[in-house]
Amino acid sequence: MGKDEEVLPADIKKEEVKKVNFIRRQPKKGDEVEIHYHVSASGVLLDTSLNGDPIRFNLGTGMVMEAWDRVVATMRKGEISKFTVPEMYRTGGPQQFLAKLPDDGEEVVYEIELVQVVGIVDLFGDGSVIERIHDDGEEYGFSPKDGDELLIDYELSLKSSGQVLDKREGMDFRMLKHLDNGVLCSKAIQKSLVNYKLNSCGTLVVRADYACGDAGDEKLGIPPKADVAIKLKLLQIYEFEDAGKKAFWEPDLVQKKAIKPERCRLCPGFDGTWCKVKILGAKLGEEELLEEQIMETTVGQGELCDALEAACAAMRKGEISLVTVKDPTLHAPGKPNLQVPPDAGHVVYKLEMLDFGSPQPEEGPSENLLLLNFAKKVKEKGSEHFKNGRYRLAHERYSRVIQLLPVYRKPPGSTSNQEVFTEWVEKKTAEELRRSSRLNLAACALKLGLHYAAARYCDEVLKEEPKNIKALYRRAQGHMGSYDFQDAAKDCKKIMELEPENKDARLLLVKVKQAEKEAAKMQREEFGASLLRKLA
Repeated sequence: MGKDEEVLPADIKKEEVKKVNFIRRQPKKGDEVEIHYHVSASGVLLDTSLNGDPIRFNLGTGMVMEAWDRVVATMRKGEISKFTVPEMYRTGGPQQFLAKLPDDGEEVVYEIELVQVVGIVDLFGDGSVIERIHDDGEEYGFSPKDGDELLIDYELSLKSSGQVLDKREGMDFRMLKHLDNGVLCSKAIQKSLVNYKLNSCGTLVVRADYACGDAGDEKLGIPPKADVAIKLKLLQIYEFEDAGKKAFWEPDLVQKKAIKPERCRLCPGFDGTWCKVKILGAKLGEEELLEEQIMETTVGQGELCDALEAACAAMRKGEISLVTVKDPTLHAPGKPNLQVPPDAGHVVYKLEMLDFGSPQPEEGPSENLLLLNFAKKVKEKGSEHFKNGRYRLAHERYSRVIQLLPVYRKPPGSTSNQEVFTEWVEKKTAEELRRSSRLNLAACALKLGLHYAAARYCDEVLKEEPKNIKALYRRAQGHMGSYDFQDAAKDCKKIMELEPENKDARLLLVKVKQAEKEAAKMQREEFGASLLRKLA
């Protein structure tokens, strides 16, 4: 409802007797609230509700005296407060709450406990679906967002009789608007759940025309023109994360679904953090590939297969996740060294992160000299991975060097970016590390068949050094792999202008021209076959 001073007039005084967590929301106009009260004047008790049930009313709708609407709007569930109320605010509502109050202008003191708050929302603004939130759930926590997969309790019943028509406990529910999730009113449920937190529960009262219309639904047992009620409880939010993308790989190679998420930002990362992980299983379809085992490893060293390196680097302590791996080359080498056929489907690992050490800060060491030395070690590790044929891990390490050595950074407490390296020697060292890492990234990309990406890495180098032979050569390779034959030929010719005796460039130019001829021939054959099909 807003700050207390915006809701309460200056002549109503408030004193909190029992405070509650400020995270709990204040009720808003239209919400259903329940209160207990006693009221006194000059220290004499005049009336109380403690001998019976709580008083229930809809806030701000004139169902009770003006004072109650005003004071309850400043409270939170579980709070007890005293309010000194002048006579002018003790009007309206049932006479039973006014009969025992003085009428001689004397102030009274209400001690009110806010017992319950049921949030009421018209979801679509037309009365078709009315949401009633019975419990706000966890005070601290996240709400579901579009694309999340949830675990919920679901119950469908007739509003008129309360007859239960469908009940599902622990049901998977995906927050995607085009999915009906196999339940009635999935769109309304999704709109409601975006405001839930863990253990929130509520009810949707759905008007007949939005539910099943005049015809009803014989299969579900809904009569014609019947309103229904849908009870919901949010049990779990499964968190999805592209662990491969976090390692600077292409999207969707390693997808992590946290079935037991942990609310913590700290992850091992790839910088050499010790960790202890339990492999609970691995499946290819319905086939079990592994027995349960516990492994201790240092993430980023290559002891695990690429898939598990990426997954473990992105897990929180205590987290349990299902890790879906789409590329069969990511299972070996490295533990558990699964031999998965190239044409096999997706493998799903089930992992639990038991423990890990203290990871390196994301921005690296705070002192420039230490940062540069750390970046050198990261690059050396990337080169070691490259020599061992672990091109994806090498790609991650070289990308990490670029991340560690930005040209500008916003220092803590500053509002503007500043140069990270100002000393000449430090600046030159950082430039060389960035340049060599981008060239190495291009080499990794070529090995992985990412030709377009290889050319883009070389572009960054050539902006600073237009005559860098290695960058021109690798960009030419990237252009050829992505069928940009003219650009590939230009790069080869530029190399030969700079180094007339460069045999590699001359040989690559021959390959480019041959590849261009073969591609043109294939296009002609494909075009001719397509034309013949149209004429036939």
